Amino acid sequence: MSDVRPQSEDTTLAAEQQQFAVWRAMTPAQKFAAFLELQQTAIALSEAGIRRRYPMASDREVFLRRIAQTLPREDMVRWYGWDPDEERE
Repeated sequence: MSDVRPQSEDTTLAAEQQQFAVWRAMTPAQKFAAFLELQQTAIALSEAGIRRRYPMASDREVFLRRIAQTLPREDMVRWYGWDPDEERE
């Protein structure tokens, strides 16, 4: 029995090894492009959730609420002049 296991319980070792091979074959530019695409997808999903919870929010409010998910309240108030705890319509 091998001590080698995949990093995730829902992934087979063969699938993980294949994924690592794909990543090793990628150029740094390809890896960066994949990162940017993943980042844009994460932003889109986050903003979709915000729009669902706040259907009347402006684009600016959606942006601020997304940023507020990662910054402390004090920083949001200081840097953006926006308090995520204030009630809005």
